[in-house]
Amino acid sequence: MADAFIQAKWREPRLDGRRHLAATEADWNKYWNPKLFIENTVSEPSETTWTTVCFSRDGKATMCERRRIKGCFLENLELDQFPFDTQDLTLTVTSERWDWEVVLEEDEREASSVNVDSFVDEQEWRLHRHTETVKTLRTSRYRDSPYKHPSISAYCRASRRPGFYIWNLFLVMMFICGLAFATFSVDCRLPQNRLQLSFLLLLTTITFKFVVSQTLPRISYLTYLDKYILISMAILCSVCVWHSLVPLLHQRWDVTVDRYALAVLGSAYLLFHVVFTLHVYCTVNIPAKVASIYLPTTSTIWYGVLRQRVILLLLITSYNSTFTHSDE
Repeated sequence: MADAFIQAKWREPRLDGRRHLAATEADWNKYWNPKLFIENTVSEPSETTWTTVCFSRDGKATMCERRRIKGCFLENLELDQFPFDTQDLTLTVTSERWDWEVVLEEDEREASSVNVDSFVDEQEWRLHRHTETVKTLRTSRYRDSPYKHPSISAYCRASRRPGFYIWNLFLVMMFICGLAFATFSVDCRLPQNRLQLSFLLLLTTITFKFVVSQTLPRISYLTYLDKYILISMAILCSVCVWHSLVPLLHQRWDVTVDRYALAVLGSAYLLFHVVFTLHVYCTVNIPAKVASIYLPTTSTIWYGVLRQRVILLLLITSYNSTFTHSDE
């Protein structure tokens, strides 16, 4: 859920020089309007709109439409890096007019911003002050047309605080998997005892994975947490396989080879944690996430009709994590 303030400005030549015009006397329906609306809302948001007119020193009139909107918005979440992910929170303003009628521009004098002090779920997310705007063209939802509707999106970003998942999931999983190497302390000539302990740890890991899956979004790809748990389970399975193969070795070599196996499996498990930690550190970092999004420039087609320029200012005053999402 978000509380946003949107301001749109455009020239109105019909009001030039009419400084005496009062806002209460004007009938704004007689004048041109960009017909703006918020595209990615869910249900009916609470919205208040009011219009004023301001004049330059030489008497040129500029219409100013301001709106305050509060409601739930739809956002596609990318959870590949969960729980170290950073999500884009988007507010998309679209015009009902065609792209040859109006062009939406960002206000260069008053930059869009987000108020991080009013963020509700500061314990779970860290909201960044950085904002971006991207202009796009969107096709009509209700009819087939060669023309498109101009649209402008304002982005801010929120990074998940991973502390809860590190202490309650990653660390617990590391302890469970680490206990598998304690089974090597059992005599290698007693594989039944080793396998009993290893299978018990493997079943514990499977149960742990099942419980964790119930609390996470059901998505079709693997997150960082899923990969960590699955690789840990693979290490446990490797230990079980080794314990089942030890009895096949000659008694003169079994102890020595068993020690080599412990060294190899232990080194592989340690190397996995080093690589995983470095990968998370290198790929999941705030400076890279808040960098500008690259989007290809859309070519502008002119149809012989002078398009009206609408200048937009978007101010997001508050956010909380009930932001409605669809998982990709």
